[in-house]
Amino acid sequence: MSTESSESIERFQPYSADTRLALVCVDVPDRQGPVKSGLQDLGYTVQTADDAPEALERMRKNTFEVLVLDEEFSGATEHDNDVLATIRALPMTSRRYLFVALLGRRFGTFDHMMAFAKSVNMVIHVSDLSQVKLILGRGIADNERFYHAYHQVLREAGKR
Repeated sequence: MSTESSESIERFQPYSADTRLALVCVDVPDRQGPVKSGLQDLGYTVQTADDAPEALERMRKNTFEVLVLDEEFSGATEHDNDVLATIRALPMTSRRYLFVALLGRRFGTFDHMMAFAKSVNMVIHVSDLSQVKLILGRGIADNERFYHAYHQVLREAGKR
């Protein structure tokens, strides 16, 4: 099987209702590989996007639990990242179900103030990608604990 057809099958496989989806918006291969394998090790089915329009289309068609975004994805800068702008514009009722990690060089891993300023759940410095599975695992678990009561109330009310 060719690499192209294998990638096509991976990127467009059908999902069941309990599939945990993650979207990786990282177009630098040295960064994408560790992020993708870390998320797979955490039990996520991972999709990748080649550019911002593809990422936005995937977000429109799928419900992702995790999104890992390189701040330079698709040639973007900190001021013109279309994926980040779309995430910031999501209604809060939707946004609370999406864990967003932002990769970059200008901030430290677990810098909560920078994460808040960037409207993401966590920031990860690219030099820490060797530990990305542990970093994402901790961040996702913290986020799930934080929103547990909120999600439970919505489920009980039949809203989600």
